[in-house]
Amino acid sequence: MGILILVILIGLEIGLLVFRLRTRSNQTLVKNKIRIGIFIGMVLLASFQIIKLSFRWNLLYIILLIQAIMALVYFWRLSKNKVKEEKLYKASRAVLIYVRRSLSLVFLLTPAILFPQFKDLPVTGEYEVVTASYTLEDKSRTESYLEGNQSRKLTIEFWYPDTNGAENEFPLVIFSHGAFGFRGSNYSTFMELASNGYVVCSIDHTYQSFFTKQTDNKITIVDQSFLNEAVAVQSNIYDIEKSNILSHEWLDIRTADMNFVIDTILTKVGATVKDDVYKRIDISNIGAFGHSLGGATAAQMGRAREDIDAVIILDGTMIGEVLSVDSGIEVINETAYPIPILNIFNEDHYNDGLENASTYANMIINKNAIDSRQTVFLGSGHLNFTDLPLFSPLLAGLLGTGEIDSRYCIETTNKIVLSYFDYYLKGLGELNIQLKY
Repeated sequence: MGILILVILIGLEIGLLVFRLRTRSNQTLVKNKIRIGIFIGMVLLASFQIIKLSFRWNLLYIILLIQAIMALVYFWRLSKNKVKEEKLYKASRAVLIYVRRSLSLVFLLTPAILFPQFKDLPVTGEYEVVTASYTLEDKSRTESYLEGNQSRKLTIEFWYPDTNGAENEFPLVIFSHGAFGFRGSNYSTFMELASNGYVVCSIDHTYQSFFTKQTDNKITIVDQSFLNEAVAVQSNIYDIEKSNILSHEWLDIRTADMNFVIDTILTKVGATVKDDVYKRIDISNIGAFGHSLGGATAAQMGRAREDIDAVIILDGTMIGEVLSVDSGIEVINETAYPIPILNIFNEDHYNDGLENASTYANMIINKNAIDSRQTVFLGSGHLNFTDLPLFSPLLAGLLGTGEIDSRYCIETTNKIVLSYFDYYLKGLGELNIQLKY
């Protein structure tokens, strides 16, 4: 829709430019009629919900409104014979105005082009979903990404069922985003789980998140050194030993984050006076999942905590299972993984894992775990297991998606995640997860 509207508006500008050049006139009257017509068109599009006013369209809408008001003022002044004499026509000036306005339109419509409107994935559960956000301070840890002795702060967001006053309790599921992700990266998954009777808590790993917005509206962006190092590791610029050291440093921060968040939740649930979300949590049933580096974090928590009952990895490498590097070869933990774990792979990741099954952590753990399952989405890419391909197909395509239909991939992933947690956290249904989708 953004590209279509851009083409229409630039087409009108071209038409006006040609008309000016042919008539050798500024055509101020025609220009103002067009400005009013364009604004009326935008109002109609918004009224019929063809476009939904949001960050995608707001700036354009404001500019068009201002132009329409100025046009109306022009016609009012014209009716009162108060219009000043038009500037002398110059072809070069007309072309310059066209170029300037076309560039302005490209700028104004960039949000709508980068982040096109999309229809939210439908949820299948019976519950309406409510949210709550908190910024927590871990006073036991110093923020390693800052100088000084500031405590580490984490912002978390809950998605949970609206019970209309009933005192229901639901399993808790903790989510960890990927490198450069953020706590809303899998919004559709959270909505699907919460609508079906789960309390989902997603963590912003500060400075490893693309951006973090605290409850006091302070925004923190990703740490530049972490960004550079993560790109270097993903691009295989470092040797295996340095990559292993860096990956474990990131993982240590994230597992400490998740431990702190879970412990805080347990304390809040046990408090005499508590917020509504903590009244909804059944702490006897806890799952963990995450995307990419977040999946590695969730997997590590499954080893570290006895209160985690099931884990899902969305296209992540289990770097916590690498105990050391000996002569360029990773030494993998051979102790059986203690709880149910599910790996969901993109096609290339899965094929690479098969080719290196004897040395790749995920495949080794799959053989040794007490209950391990895996599935692969053919034609998928790394970011197909987040909502980014829905939110911004262009950006997701540049960063890593496959040829698979994005809605099908994330919607099917959400169904798998729900059925898996239903089976292990609620004891419901049967698991019919295919090896390939």
